[in-house]
Formats: sequence, C-alpha cells, structure tokens
Amino acid sequence: MYENNNYTYTANYSPEEPEPPKNGKAGRIAAFILSVALVGGASGFGGGYLANTLAAEQNSTETSANAGSVSENANSGETIQTVTTVPQSSDGKDNSIGSLLNIDKEKSDSITTKDIIKNATPSVALIKSEFEEAGESGTGTGIVISSDGYIMTNCHVIRTTYNIRSSGGYDYSNPFSFFGGGYTIEEKTTNADKVTITLSDGSEHEAEIVGNDENTDLAILKIDAKGLIPAVIGDSDKLEMGDEVLTLGYPVGMGLSASRGIVSGLEKEVTTELSSGTLATMTLIQTDAAINPGNSGGPLLNSKGEVVGITSSKLSNVSVEGIGFAIPITNAMSIVDDLMNKGYVAMPKIGIAGRDITPAVQRYYGLQIDEGVLVESVEADSCAEAAGIAEGDIIVAADGKDISSMNELVAQKNKHKPGETMTVTLARNDGNLDVELILDEEPQSQED
Repeated sequence: MYENNNYTYTANYSPEEPEPPKNGKAGRIAAFILSVALVGGASGFGGGYLANTLAAEQNSTETSANAGSVSENANSGETIQTVTTVPQSSDGKDNSIGSLLNIDKEKSDSITTKDIIKNATPSVALIKSEFEEAGESGTGTGIVISSDGYIMTNCHVIRTTYNIRSSGGYDYSNPFSFFGGGYTIEEKTTNADKVTITLSDGSEHEAEIVGNDENTDLAILKIDAKGLIPAVIGDSDKLEMGDEVLTLGYPVGMGLSASRGIVSGLEKEVTTELSSGTLATMTLIQTDAAINPGNSGGPLLNSKGEVVGITSSKLSNVSVEGIGFAIPITNAMSIVDDLMNKGYVAMPKIGIAGRDITPAVQRYYGLQIDEGVLVESVEADSCAEAAGIAEGDIIVAADGKDISSMNELVAQKNKHKPGETMTVTLARNDGNLDVELILDEEPQSQED
C-alpha cells in the first residue's frame, strides 16, 4: 500500500483581525476569502488563513492533543509539543478546510498514473509460449506474486486447442471422412512445451507450469529466481462503477504498454466455451481500458496501484470497442492458492448425468414440466445418491435460482467449493422438494 508524504507548512504571519464589512460588501469579502483558500492552498497559507478567520468569527476553537506531534530541539534538547487546531462552529460541526471544500479523505491514498506504472512495472512480466506439435507460439502477460518466482497469468496464455489430422483410411460411419481424403480431424488441447518469462529488467527465465485451470482461466508459473518484487494485491470487492483503473501489459508485440479507463460494470456474467465443448460462466469486472491480445494475464490496477483484476483478451470481443473484462482478484486468489499448492483446482461434483428439457424431450417422456434438467443417471456413492436424488427426477432450481439447463446447473454448482452445501429443488408428482447436497470433490486434471 502506498502512502502519501505528509507536509507541515509554517508561516510566520498573523493576519490582523478583519474589520466588520461595511456598505454591504460582505459578499465580496467572503468571495475574496474563498479565493485565497483555493489559490493559496498549495502553499499552506490560504487554507490556514481561511481556517483562522473562520475560527475568529466563530470565537470557538478546540485543540486536540491527540493530533499533535512531538519533536526535540537539536540545540537545547528541549521537547516541543505541536498541536493541530481544528476550528468548530458553536453546534460542534467540523469547519476544517477539508470539510468546507468537501475533500474526499478516502481518495487521499491515490497516487499519480506515472507512479502507478513505475511501481507496478517490476511486478509485470512478458510471457512467451511455444507449442511444438501445434506449430504455434503466442505471448501474454504475467503478474509476479512472490519474491521467489511464482507468476500468475491466464490459462489460455500457456494452453491451446488445435486441430490434427489422423489417417487410417475412410471411416464409413463418418461420411465427412470421404471429403478429407481418408483423414479425420480431431481437436487436441495441450499445455505449452516451452514457456519463457522476460522480467522488467530484461532477464529471461524458462518457466515451469505449476498448475492451470480452464474453468477459471487461471494459471501459475514458477521461475528459478529470488528477490523479485511481488505485486500489491487489492480488494476487488471494494470496487465501484466509475472507479479509475489502469491496465499494464505487453499487447500485440508493442512492448510494455499502459491503458487508462474506468470500471464500467461489476459482476458481469460472461459465458465462454471450454476446450471440452462445455460452457463456463464467469463473473467479471467490465472496463473500458483497452485490453488486446498480449494483455491477457496482466494486472488491472486501481488508483492506489493495487491489483484488483486479471485482464483477459479472450473474454473481450474484438469487434466491440470499449468493452473489456478482468477476473476479480478476490475471487482468483483462492484458485491461485489451490494451483500453487495442489497443481490443480478441486471442483465440486454432484454425481449425476442429465439432459435439458426441450419440447421434444417433454413430448417423448410426457412431462408436465417444460424447463429444468432431467436426471438420467446417478453415480453410486455420490452426494446426489446420498441426498436421495433418483433417475427420472427433474431439477428445476439450485440455491433458489431457476434452472433450465445443465449449463446453468453446472454454473451454479461451480460457485461452491467441495464440501460446501448446495440446495437443489426437485419437481415430483407430489410437489417440489428441496434437498441438500454436500458436494463431492472432482479434481480437474489437465492432459498434455
């Protein structure tokens, strides 16, 4: 956390007692006093003059001993007690210059944009990933989170999905194989074969992939280095719409670049397709600060220079201008902890297979319910079986939220951790029934 310097100004000047305004000139005198306060505030003189004048007019000054500071005279050894005078009106209201000019004290910790960039740069790294079999390479940005070389970034920076052709003659069960000359096309997802980290001082380090999680688009890397400067982690829960933010990263091969903007929205739900073909819904920060390819994995910084988000170009639509997204840092840190200590993220598991209720499914099974998830099977010894969920049940809500598809059910489940309780609502012939699930753990392994 960065603190501003505190300055004490001393003026050997005691203004004479102002004469009462004459000839109806009170308005001009008041305007003059205010202009002195605004213009002279930079030197400390105008603010003191206004405060002293108001105190004299109110004839009520309260001295706070708690606001004082003690200093020692170097020549005499005499101890001098310095106190701060806070003028108050007869009704006890604060008449200090900060109160009169409505200065927001909570903003006092803000630092300049130049200082934010200067302070954060040592904690921002360039990441280059090479995928040998795919014949691809790419770049991204990383955030140093420990002095001994742990670096946080997006999963998609060090992981890719690509198409491969497999031979073996024509597949008569797949008519499309005839158009491929006897080849079939398969998708494969893999981690990078080589990851290189370039720190702000220009030094290059080969990185180990400690762990990554596609569901949350987060990854942890480790380099053999000591004495690094970790980023200052903030609290994304304290963000409000309109707060100023700044991105820092390495977009489109242009070197370190910064972009300034505001928080455009909070708790924005964005759905993205995973390499498995399933959909993942993430709750994100929206910003109008520029986020381009290469920015992925870099920091979203608040006005104090603290990391409040992890930017992701994958989640930003390149055809839309001024809409970017970042993963809230408060949500990310528990995932980061799992990745650092386990190498994977333990995801919650219900233990059912199901299908969405569509009009066709409703007609085929003669269902009275037109929205929900039809349970097709239940795993043995799962939390679903323990809770009494059975084949043919229809899940219509989870944690009080209506459910119309498996994707919605999975998204609601993923808001929990293994071992937590999730309530699902079943629609049965005799009415709706709420059951509690103590969610199982389903480690998300990554295949290279």
